[in-house]
Parts: sequence; structure tokens; C-alpha cells
Amino acid sequence: MIWLTATGLLAAPLFDEPVETLRLKDGTVLREAQAKGFLTKVVMIKHQDGARTVAYELFPDEFQAALAARRSAAQANAQIEQAQSEAEAHQQAQVKAMPPAPGAARSVAPKPGLKQGCWLTLTGCKGNVVILRIDNVSHQAASVYPWQFVARTHAGGMFPGTHWVELNEEGRVAMTLRSQQLIDPGATVTLALTLNTSPDIEDGSIEAVLWR
Repeated sequence: MIWLTATGLLAAPLFDEPVETLRLKDGTVLREAQAKGFLTKVVMIKHQDGARTVAYELFPDEFQAALAARRSAAQANAQIEQAQSEAEAHQQAQVKAMPPAPGAARSVAPKPGLKQGCWLTLTGCKGNVVILRIDNVSHQAASVYPWQFVARTHAGGMFPGTHWVELNEEGRVAMTLRSQQLIDPGATVTLALTLNTSPDIEDGSIEAVLWR
């Protein structure tokens, strides 16, 4: 079956629309399979029975050329994310190493509100997953990463973000999304964020989510 996209271009099976039957090279058969994310070694696939990751090498030959292009982009993005993460870590280390100026107050906790031209709103939480609404009120695109956020409980506990995820209809984690989420100028997005908690915290115990 062939579909036209909103731009009038042909929709590509697996990428723009589900494949009715996807038979992998290891014999696995996935029904109504569609690619939802591309990492350096695997593709995140949503299918009739849920979601899973599939190694690039397991896809039929007819998809290999298109997958190769997307894999190259994923590898380039991973390198950029790693460089940005290392730069942020180095910058934070330098800030921590600097002694405070005489009489200056030392910041002891993250602050809510506006950052990168974006307003942050906590709209829900379940276990170690929080739902965030992020409004980009600036005139520039903003990139947000899980480690930029920390959740605070009513008891004062602080739990950093770990991954952006997609939830299924039952509110459970279906798959992990890429670390960099781009928000267009003037756009509002809703994202699910997992927290680094062990064991999981009780539902409703999150008081706020803050920028780090």
C-alpha cells in the first residue's frame, strides 16, 4: 500500500507508515511495524504487540540503503551529544572549582522558571516518570536533554532526569527516545522523563521539576 504525505511525496513504508509484515533476517516477524527512532546500533520499532529495538543488520535488504543514511545521522548526533555533554561537565567542574566571591551567596538548588527561552510545567507523574510541558517562548529553537532537569519530592529529595521515553496506553514505558529533543520557536511539547530513583518513588510524591 502506498500513501501520499501532506507534502505530496510518496510515504516510505517502515519510515512514514507501518509495514504490514516485517520479516527480519533472524526469522522474527513483526506485524504493523514502523520505525520510531534511530540509534547508533539499533532502530526503535513500534509494532502490533508493543515495541522493541532491532539491529540494523537484521532488516531486509530492501530497507538497508535508507537505514544506512539514518544510521549515519544518528552516529553524527551521538557524537555531537557526547561532545556537548563533555563540554557541560567540564564547565560545571570549572564552576565548582571557583571559590565564591566574598559576600556572594552560593546557589544550593536548581531554580524553576525560564531557561533557554522555555517555560517548564509539571503536568503529571507516575512512579519514576514525570510528564513535562515545555513552552518555547523565544524566537530560537531550543534543545533539551534529560540531564538538564531534576525532580524534587515533597520530602525534599532530589532526583535527576535520565531518559526521554514514550509511554504506551497504560502509561508504561514503551521505548526510550533520543537524548536531544528539539523544540521549535513558539512551540509547546509534552515529554515524558524517567528519573534516577531506586527504588521507585510513590505516585504523587513529586512536588516540582526544575531546571538544573
